[in-house]
Amino acid sequence: MRLQRLFAAVLLGLFSTIYGTASAAAQTKGDIPTWSVTAATFTLTDVPELYSSYATAIPSMLNLFCSVPALRLVTPEEKKLRKMLEYSAEKTALVRERVSLIGERDGLYLAVMSERQKQKQTAAFNKKIAAKEKDIQKVQEKIEKLIQDTSFAAETMPVMIWKGGEQVFTQPEHTNTAQALKPDGISAVINGSIQDLAGYMYVSVVLTTGLAGMPEYRFSEAGGYQSAEAIARSLAAQIMAAVKNTQPAKVLLTVEPENAELYLNNERLEVGTSPLYLHEGSHRLEVLAPEYESAGKTIEAQAGKKYVLKIKLKKEKIITAAFRFIEPAADVFAHTQYFAGTPFQIDIPAGKNTVVSFSYGDVKTYTVLRPQHFMRQKQTLYQLQTNLNKKQTKTKIERQRNILYWSLGAFYVSLPIFMILQSVTADMASAIIDYRLEVDTAVKDKYRSLFISTAVMQGITIGLGINYAVQLGLYLYSADQSIPKEARRL
Repeated sequence: MRLQRLFAAVLLGLFSTIYGTASAAAQTKGDIPTWSVTAATFTLTDVPELYSSYATAIPSMLNLFCSVPALRLVTPEEKKLRKMLEYSAEKTALVRERVSLIGERDGLYLAVMSERQKQKQTAAFNKKIAAKEKDIQKVQEKIEKLIQDTSFAAETMPVMIWKGGEQVFTQPEHTNTAQALKPDGISAVINGSIQDLAGYMYVSVVLTTGLAGMPEYRFSEAGGYQSAEAIARSLAAQIMAAVKNTQPAKVLLTVEPENAELYLNNERLEVGTSPLYLHEGSHRLEVLAPEYESAGKTIEAQAGKKYVLKIKLKKEKIITAAFRFIEPAADVFAHTQYFAGTPFQIDIPAGKNTVVSFSYGDVKTYTVLRPQHFMRQKQTLYQLQTNLNKKQTKTKIERQRNILYWSLGAFYVSLPIFMILQSVTADMASAIIDYRLEVDTAVKDKYRSLFISTAVMQGITIGLGINYAVQLGLYLYSADQSIPKEARRL
């Protein structure tokens, strides 16, 4: 049995070497691009010293067991992201070269040479720096052009193991994964960790391209340390199933009207004839267009599936609302832009709420038009009314807030004074009742003064408390003025 397994492993290694060499030669010629994957060194947590070599042994096993023929459909999105990564790396290198040139130029100020030589070399450095800035600008233009580029097409590539699986990848610390993989031509990496759980090992791995927006795939297995080979085989099978079956869903989309705006997962897309490629999972499409009702569709995309989706927006039903009673004449703003003066009428969608702003001087009133509250069957023209603010809302609220704070402060000052006077008066009364204090004219006068002061302070405190409650109500009323008014039918 062991001989059979050894023979199979030798054949697999031989096939990987031949296929990898052929693929590498093809890549050199630029004929057959490949999608390269490798495993990186694992992290260990509480793993016994005896099994510390598993940090590289299990990744090596994954490289070996993943060395099977496979194909992957690379989406336009992934190809575009990789091109963006290339341009970003080029721009970063140019920026660093510019910084180096500036450092060398500035170092001339301390150099031991004639002033003429300094000026000559400084001019040479300035020329080189200007050239670098032009190169940086050119790359930036490439990036901006790439963002708008929709010409990328899906491509099927053979999946290969980096360096035939003979080497475990080591990612430098504090580096972006995609940038770290790029110099070695690696498309995806298998990162993982091994944790000891009461004598068993728990192995978790993640397959990632490091590209923003691309999905990651996580798998895990657990077992005894002596079962490392079986665990690696199981993880490799899951990883390769994900690689081969993560072919994106293809969506052929038709939208009417043609000028509609398309949003995929809240990000705007260009509407065109090119298909959409969606990774497996739930995706939300939203379509918007002026004078049309918006529409949306949730797609539960399955790997490799094709979908034909047609979204035809319905024309919005339009009604007319008119305001004729506004005095003095106000400026009217709709959709945040100046619309008209008063009196006026406005066409609004019957199925949507619309906000209209009335402005006269520095006083503004926002009014919500809710068609469902005033619409009647077969009626399209409506006379509406609303309550307008008489003072500037911001000024009124700030003034009332200041009054509220001072009222609260006065109440907080009077309350402890009242409590202290009340306590002193009560203590003196208790001492008199218990014959601990001899009563004479001076004591009587003092007690009378304390009693009157306590009563007066009690009245002041109660008054300030009532005043605070009133001011709080007035503040809430003022704040309510900032809430959009509701338009009502006359």
